Amino acid sequence: MLSKPNKELSLLYRLQKKFFTFLGDIKVFGWKHPLWFEINAHGYKLKGEHYRKLQKLLQPGDILVRRFEGYLSSYMLPGWWNHAGIYIGGKKEEVIHAISEGVQQEDVLNFMRTDHMIVLRVRESTKETQSKCIKRAKEIVGKPYDFAFDFTNASRFSCTELAIYCHQLEIAPKRRWNSFFKKVIVADDFISCPTLKVVWDSTNLV
Repeated sequence: MLSKPNKELSLLYRLQKKFFTFLGDIKVFGWKHPLWFEINAHGYKLKGEHYRKLQKLLQPGDILVRRFEGYLSSYMLPGWWNHAGIYIGGKKEEVIHAISEGVQQEDVLNFMRTDHMIVLRVRESTKETQSKCIKRAKEIVGKPYDFAFDFTNASRFSCTELAIYCHQLEIAPKRRWNSFFKKVIVADDFISCPTLKVVWDSTNLV
């Protein structure tokens, strides 16, 4: 059962927020190189041609799961895939996802500035279920990021919490050492979820 929002953030949560926000901006180029890391690095494998191939396939409610190469957070976070968001479509073709600044709504092209991406869709998806998913996603835009990875707290959302909440998915959380031994659900768990199917996978293209 989801807990009520706390009026004040704990000291531990504030420390987790600062740590993971800084960690997510560090890209590692190789331990043998001088000046082997860069903060706020750029440069990605997916290009415009990949989006053009994907554009006709996307449907509202699709879960977009991505991975960055080289970022320190890629080594620290559990699983191979790093991040997930919900494609809501519309004229602007936007995605809603949870990042360190909170739950954001942005252009899908910005979301695709990454190295690898996979698109997942609910097997029994209908116009009605898509509409409900998008409605839930839009209602939580602006909510803070859940640096504590507390899947029982309805006031904050991590990227996987957001996708689970929007689709009301049933995935059992697992205890992982690099999530402070908490039981969490990571982006990799979506790939093996029987409720979801893969409709596009860039790892076969780049």
